[in-house]
Formats: sequence, structure tokens, C-alpha cells
Amino acid sequence: MKPDIPCYYQVKSIIRAIRALKWNLDFSYFRKWILIGFILGIVAGLGAVALFLSVEFFTHIFLQIGTGYSPPLAGGFQTNFPYTLFIEKPWLIPLVTGLGGLLVGLITTKFSPESEGHGTDAVIDAYHHKSGNIRTRVPLIKAITSSITIGSGGSGGTEGPAGQIAAGFGSLIGKIFKLNEDERRIALAAGMGAGIGSIFKIPLGGAVFSAEVFYRRDFEVRALIPGLVASVTGYTVFGFVFGWDRLFTIPLDLVKYTNPASLLLYALVGLISALVSVGYVKTFNTISDFFSKMRIPKYMKPAIGGVLVGIIGIMFPQILGTSYGWLQAAINKDYLLFPLGMIGAVIVLKILATSLTIGSGGSAGVFGPSMVIGGLLGAFVGTAFHLLGLFTWIDVTSVVIVSMVSFFGATAKTPISSIIMGSELTGGYALLAPMMLATFIAYIMSGQHNSIFRNQVLNRSDSPAHKMEYQRVILSDLYVKDVMKDPTNRLSKDLSVDEALQILNRNNGRMIMVVNENDKLEGVVYKHKLFEFPEEYRKSTKLVNIMINDPFFAYSSDSLHHALIRLSSNELQEMPVLSNENHKVIGIVTIADLVKLYDSQVEKILKSRDQPFKW
Repeated sequence: MKPDIPCYYQVKSIIRAIRALKWNLDFSYFRKWILIGFILGIVAGLGAVALFLSVEFFTHIFLQIGTGYSPPLAGGFQTNFPYTLFIEKPWLIPLVTGLGGLLVGLITTKFSPESEGHGTDAVIDAYHHKSGNIRTRVPLIKAITSSITIGSGGSGGTEGPAGQIAAGFGSLIGKIFKLNEDERRIALAAGMGAGIGSIFKIPLGGAVFSAEVFYRRDFEVRALIPGLVASVTGYTVFGFVFGWDRLFTIPLDLVKYTNPASLLLYALVGLISALVSVGYVKTFNTISDFFSKMRIPKYMKPAIGGVLVGIIGIMFPQILGTSYGWLQAAINKDYLLFPLGMIGAVIVLKILATSLTIGSGGSAGVFGPSMVIGGLLGAFVGTAFHLLGLFTWIDVTSVVIVSMVSFFGATAKTPISSIIMGSELTGGYALLAPMMLATFIAYIMSGQHNSIFRNQVLNRSDSPAHKMEYQRVILSDLYVKDVMKDPTNRLSKDLSVDEALQILNRNNGRMIMVVNENDKLEGVVYKHKLFEFPEEYRKSTKLVNIMINDPFFAYSSDSLHHALIRLSSNELQEMPVLSNENHKVIGIVTIADLVKLYDSQVEKILKSRDQPFKW
């Protein structure tokens, strides 16, 4: 007997809805990616820990022992700011940076050329053009070379290498789990996000970055859920070892947005970030191209770049290594240690030093330097306006954060993840509105081609990873009747092989369609089959004796996608086309004509996309 209560039927409805939801959800998908994401996160977190300790070790060997310079750390990794302007042996800095560059050049040239440069661009290239494959040796070589580059004073960040190391493990896990090509790409992307999210302590930002960084104006949605699982897990591992403090110590009571007039300054920050971003990318690419054209042994190039960076470092040690500690000094507004004029000089020289280090073949990331340059740019702009008595109600720290986010969003073409990173760095959404305004202004004004990552593509339609998806969309809207040719070689089954060869030679065909008196298909014979018979048997052998009785064919109303699948899966170059009404042979479709039509449709789409917008 059913209970006579009003909620009974409501409860039954909820139970039915839950059961329906259970059957509709693809639990195999979630189980797979939660498991893979969890494994990736553990590996990424441990890799970030190892990379951080390795950088500290080589920094102690090269800079602290070699030159007497102890670079300051970001606030999240120190209890105070233990630094003085005195360096014991500054004249040894070029020797140390040059030696570090030479070691890196020798290692990468010998063992892993793809480990040179900034890791994120190599991962983007592997995603688009290498089916998500990264050689197994890359994570280890990248960890060693990046540690030496940064530890010896090369200007670069740890986030890009951490991302490439974890992405390499993602590729390896894809092979171990026997994932298909698309899934291997997703594992690679999730690994990169986990590596960046771990070492920079931005789990959500790292995950979103891994979905956004592959395109200048698009998003890889498929990488988001695996990236979130992996990034949170990696962040947990890294935080368990080094603590849960944010990378930079930020006075949260001063970081706020209360006056709408502040948006005038933040809009200006976005414009300045766009201009400096363009200069940064052009400088980086120019120096990279210069070194790539130098006709000297490849292993010598990072050494030359290292020496030049070291020469700059004699007078401005702030550009050596990650420079995170100096950005922390700007956040702290320590003008005695880091005056305004020096901040302005370091902005320019950090751009030059990063371009020399990585452009010459050194192994380090551009993620960190971009954050540093953007943050120092904000410190310079904010302090300058305070000195002029303008916008004095805005704390300089707020301008530093907004500028850091907007500059990186413009440089990397990742506005969404950059804003999320800014929120995670500040521990909240106090600056969300200013960050959104400045970042999107910087992103738009810097232009769609101004990206520090050369292997980025505009959107998914430009990526080989999604080529078949867009091919299917185009071919599904076209039909066999749009591309079929007249059936010139329709022959009777009673013809001899010799007669068929003569007809094929006149019509220049490769396939005979054997039809009955009503033009209905009975079989096909391919030209190469005819030559298998000796000449003395060609006149006596009939087509009916050698034809394929159950051939592949297409109807005129079939989509070209369907025709292409049938042709390619059976390794055919052409096949008959039948009428839908009476099943008679009315044409022939070839794979060459099909591809030609597809290319023409793609060209039309590209031309229409490049047309200027008309009101």
C-alpha cells in the first residue's frame, strides 16, 4: 500500500531522475580521466618539487659560491628579505652564466634538442603537430638543463619547464595506458597545466591555462576536466612539501577596488601593457632569429647568450635567474632597495636578458619573466602616478597585480587564465573588475599575432589536431552528386578482357563498371586485374569470370563524408555512383575529385573569414 503523503510522488520522481542521470552519465570517461589526472598530478607535483630543489642547488653552486650573489626569493618561500647590494665577485658573473650556457648547449645538442628554449612552446608544437608525443627522455633533460640555466643566472622562469616536464610524463602515461591520439593530446595538456599550477601555486589558473594556451582565440574544452584533476593534485603535492603560502606575499588589506575612477588608471595600464608586450615579443623573436642564423656550433650559442646576460648582470643583478624576489621587493614598495629609476631599467633589461637567454638556446620558461616584467611595469606606472599626485587612493600593489596579469594575458594570448591566476595570487576577487578591464584591453590592443608562443594557432580549425572534425563538418554538407563524373566505362559482362583493355586505354580509365542491359551494377573490374592475364587468354576470358560481384558503391544522395570513409577505409581510389530511385549506375566518384572539392570549400571559408566586417 502506498503511503498517502504529498511528498511521496515527488520522492519517486527524484529517484527516477537520479536513475536516468546515472545511465546518461559516461562513468567510464570520468573514471578514466580522474585516474589519469590523479596520476599526472602526483607526477607533476613531484616533478615541480624536484625542479625547484634542483634550481636552488645549482643557484647555490653557480651564483652563491661562484660569485657571492644570493638572489632573493619570492615572499612565499622566505621569512624575510635577506639581500644586500654587495656582490663579492661581480666580475665572475659573465663567466658563470657563460659556463652554464655552454653546459646546457652541450647537453641539449647531444641528448635532446627539443629541450632548449621555453618549454611551453615545445608542448604546443607537440599538441598540434606531433600527435601529443614527447620523447621519454625530455622530462629528465629539461629538468637538468633548466636548473642549470636558471641556477647559473640565465633569465627565465621555472613554470614553462615544469609544464614541459609534466607534459612529457602525460605523453608517457598516454602510451602506457594505450590512449588514442586525441586522448594522448589531452593527457599532455593536462600534464602541462598541472606542472604550471603546482610550481606557481595556482591550481585553477594552471588548469585553465592548459586549455587556453594552444590557441590565440579559442579554447580546448576537452582538456579542462583532466587538467583540473591533475592541477589540484599537483598543487597539493607541491604545497605539502613547501607550504600553502602564495608565491608572492601580498598585503591583502591594501589590494582593493573601491573607486570607479580607478578604472581610468587600469585602462591605461592595459594600453601600456599592450605596447610593452609588442616590444617584448618582437625583441624576443628578433634575437631568437639572429641566433638561429649564426653559423657557429649550436652548443656555443647558449654560451654566448649567457655571457651577454652576465655582462648585464654585473650592473643589474636583478635580471639574473627568475627575479621573483625583486618583484616581491616591488610589491613591498621597498624603494630604498629598488628605486623607481632602477625598476624602469630592469624592465627593459629583463626583456633583453630573457630574449638572450632563451633565444640563444638556453632552457627556461617565458611564463615567469613575463609575470616579472608585467609586475615591474605596474610598479613603475603606479609609483610614477603617486609621485605626480594622481590616483593616490590606489595602492601600488594593486597596480602591480593588475599589470602583471594584463601583460601576461597580452603576451601569451591567454586572458581568461591570466585573470584567474591574478585572483589566485591575491587570494580573492578584490581586483577582478580592474584585471578584466586591463587584461582585455591589453589582449585586444596587442594584436592577435603578437604572441610569445610561436606555435600557437588562431583557433581549432587551424590545428591539425582538429582537422578531421572540421573536414567532417564540411564534407557532411556536400553530396556525392556534387562531385561525381559521367560513367564512361560501363561495359557488359560478356566482353572479353582484350576488348575491355582497348576501351579503357581510349577512355583513360582505371575501373570498369560491369552492368546489365538495364544499367544496373553487377560488379567491377580494376585495370590492374586485366594485365594479370597472358595475352593468349585475354580474348577468351570474359569480364563475368573476373569481376568483383559485391563491389563498394555510393548513392548520389550520400554525403561526401560517407563517401570518403568508404573509399579510404577500403583503400579505393574510385567507386561507382548509383541512383537512389532505380539503383542504376549514373556516375563515378574519385578520391582525388573529392579532396579537390574539399580544398576549394576550405579556401572559400578562409577568404570569407578574412573579409573585413561590414556594418
